[in-house]
Amino acid sequence: MTSLEVDVELLILILPAWVANATPAFLSKFVYFNHPIDFGKKFIDGRRMLGDGKTIEGFLSGILAGTLVGYLLNTYSFHDPYASFVLATGSMLGDSIGSFMKRRIGYKRGQHAWGLDELPFIVTALVFYHLFYDQIITIDNLQPLLFVLIITFIAHNIANIFFAWLASRFRLQ
Repeated sequence: MTSLEVDVELLILILPAWVANATPAFLSKFVYFNHPIDFGKKFIDGRRMLGDGKTIEGFLSGILAGTLVGYLLNTYSFHDPYASFVLATGSMLGDSIGSFMKRRIGYKRGQHAWGLDELPFIVTALVFYHLFYDQIITIDNLQPLLFVLIITFIAHNIANIFFAWLASRFRLQ
């Protein structure tokens, strides 16, 4: 298998994690999510655990959308539906971890934090996948995994710029 084939397979593998991560932000433009995961509770530093931007509806919609993408890919034998669920769940947990870290540092809701907005969701999704399948994080896969992290970082920022432009264009703010 060539390096390109490995990279493409990894991108297909992580697609449910990407979709899970993007779904709550996209849907929140059309549907009001109003049940915060942290129930308004504060951490010992006096700041919200996660904030109003992390909701039960968003968390579950992300898992559902990521899992559905895996089921669709499964119809073409590209993905295991159970793996999609694992990746989508890991993605949403990782996104919440990133939000928790942002609140500890002092970032406000919607404020961009380089690295914390792009990487915790994909790293956690990959770790979850490894825990359930024990096959992705190996010495042989370090270069392709680095590729996935870099592509995720770039794609996440390009998607954010595009959707911010789209939202402003159609007044979906």
